[in-house]
Amino acid sequence: MEKFVIDGQYGKLLAANNIDPQLVLRQAELPIDTFAHQFPKLSEAQYFRMLETVDKIARDPLLPIILVKENNLETFSPPILAAYCSSNGTSFIQRLAHYKKLIGPVSYQIKKQAQMQTIKLTTLSEKQFLPAFFVKGEFAFLIEMLSRATGQQINPVKVTVTFALTDEKVINYLGVTPQRAADNSITFRIADLQRPFKSKNLSLLNYLEPELKKRLAELAVDDSYAKRVRSVLVELLPRGIANADGVAKELGISKRTLQRNLKAEKTNFQQQLNATREMLAKNYLLNTKMSTDEIAFLLAYQETNSFQRAFSVWTGKSVQQFRQEGRA
Repeated sequence: MEKFVIDGQYGKLLAANNIDPQLVLRQAELPIDTFAHQFPKLSEAQYFRMLETVDKIARDPLLPIILVKENNLETFSPPILAAYCSSNGTSFIQRLAHYKKLIGPVSYQIKKQAQMQTIKLTTLSEKQFLPAFFVKGEFAFLIEMLSRATGQQINPVKVTVTFALTDEKVINYLGVTPQRAADNSITFRIADLQRPFKSKNLSLLNYLEPELKKRLAELAVDDSYAKRVRSVLVELLPRGIANADGVAKELGISKRTLQRNLKAEKTNFQQQLNATREMLAKNYLLNTKMSTDEIAFLLAYQETNSFQRAFSVWTGKSVQQFRQEGRA
């Protein structure tokens, strides 16, 4: 399961707006120490579940706008700060789109037409829908940052959403009545995006970008479906789930799509399952004192003998022989 980094300050941001971060985590069924990490990692499904939970607890349609209007929001994360140091709105949006993977599981599809530029929000999984809370927050964020950086109010000329948006205060903030459509997009005048940023800071930008490029490169080392399958299996196997249906559900795609994508990479689900089990088995044998029965259980084998036979095929050694040689 592919993970995305969220800023560790998010919990403090919620608390500052009278929302209990621990209550959010409990109701969203997320690890209770998520906000204790400097760079918490969540899957796409976990990320959006967290936001939907925040929306449910707050019951305030204006909360997404309130959050983005916080002072010093531009320093919330290095990718946002780097984009804020751009020379104008066009560069800001391009840089933000480039580093979006370092912020969350959403991408920008940018399209220029005539004198307008449209940014469409898209998820990575075909079955993952964007929560209204996130969409309102993302659009408010763009408006806030563009206005703050230029020192002038920048409003879109068009907004489309996949949900009903009727709250007058939200509409007034957007400056335009959203249209119901098949996607979530926001359109600005290119002339407005060309306004110079007062926040332009090339020195700080040159300082930040090498590290951001390094982080992007690390994400791109293995962005294959095979890797995503193995990551999901690491979490599902201890729960006794070792089938393609379970993995496809976690990835937010159909079993058929999963099989097709793996085939395109010249592999299949069984090969990835075997590879994951072998990797985990070796780790358990070398780094823990767990018994063979316990390891077989964690690898979702119904019988210990099945695990032992499989391990012998993978390594040419028995479980006991491998553990003894590894420790020696």
